[in-house]
Amino acid sequence: MTDKKDLRGGIAKMREVAQLLTGWADDLEGSLETAKKKKVAADKAVAADAAPAAEASVPAAQAVPAAEPVASAEPPAPPSTDEVRAVLAAKCAAGFKAQVQAVINSFGAEKLSGVAPEHYPALLEMVADLGGEDHAG
Repeated sequence: MTDKKDLRGGIAKMREVAQLLTGWADDLEGSLETAKKKKVAADKAVAADAAPAAEASVPAAQAVPAAEPVASAEPPAPPSTDEVRAVLAAKCAAGFKAQVQAVINSFGAEKLSGVAPEHYPALLEMVADLGGEDHAG
């Protein structure tokens, strides 16, 4: 059987270890907080130093005006099949189903899937013209 004196000695040693570990943890937390404060202060200093330099680099008289859209050298991508299908569905729902079918047929196709994507812009232009007096009501 274990002696009570040995148990008390072991408990005392465990408390010492716990106190040491707690002290180390407190030291680490303090170091971390100090490091964070130093980093924040350094970031603020860098930002403060950069702001006047950025302002001084471009005099007000030479300030660049807001950029205007520049025409792209590439033609815009054709609309997606889903976009075209949505327009055609709206026209059909508005009562132009026969005319929409005629436009699709004018491209040598029975369905939209038979129309080449490069023809979608022209197809959309033709469908956009549907309406008015052509509407069977």
